[in-house]
Amino acid sequence: MSRPSQHGGGQAGPPIAGDPSTFPPDAELARTLAAAQTRATLSTLTSEGYPYGSAVSYAVDGTGAPILLVSDMAEHTVNVRGDDRVSLLVAAETPDGADPLSTARMTLVGRMHLLADPGERRDAYLAAHPYASYYADFSDFGFWQLDVEQCRFVGGFGHMSWVDGTAYAAATVDPVAVAAEAIIAHMNADHADANLSYATALAGLTDATAAHMVGIDRHGITLRVETPDAPRMARLGFPEALSSADEARPAVIALLAQARAQAG
Repeated sequence: MSRPSQHGGGQAGPPIAGDPSTFPPDAELARTLAAAQTRATLSTLTSEGYPYGSAVSYAVDGTGAPILLVSDMAEHTVNVRGDDRVSLLVAAETPDGADPLSTARMTLVGRMHLLADPGERRDAYLAAHPYASYYADFSDFGFWQLDVEQCRFVGGFGHMSWVDGTAYAAATVDPVAVAAEAIIAHMNADHADANLSYATALAGLTDATAAHMVGIDRHGITLRVETPDAPRMARLGFPEALSSADEARPAVIALLAQARAQAG
């Protein structure tokens, strides 16, 4: 599994401070991204063998398999009936002003098949897309499932790996993800001093002048740290993986207590 590094070859960037081993596995990052999004680009193959891209809506089942509701008349449906090999590009939303290539995205590769009895998968799709209940039972619409064989996950510049379908299906969706954006905004707006303490006392960046939280998950936090020489990335892990978003606040408070105790 690859980790963030200098993108594009040549000289390597500075190492990640702290404990990079506490980053989530890419299979977990991929499952979390799939669960967080509802729109994607489906690529199918035409009868002439050309790739054909379509904007689609989707939901996921308990194994992360994408479920789509599509019309029989759609060109991509015609293509899939002729060749069931497809890919689905899923991308995280890009913050205003940010480089889209710095955000996470992935391509799920596999085969699609029509669900004869969608059952709970139908319920999952309509929960994510309630407007689709209007046409979900039309005779010329059907629920399809993508069986993921491989996933190409890209976490940002220099962070990329292949995840096999078995690992993808077995991975856990991060329970902290639903609250991560709010936690990060709160820590950066109201607790800049805590972020700096994390960097100086726990990540070993004693010359840090400022630090911003850029990520939090059930395994730990990620910081972007300003130093006199250059910005650095730092990763700090929690003693144990969190099981809910409610555990995030006590975890970052405990991490701060550890930083202050270590600083003396």
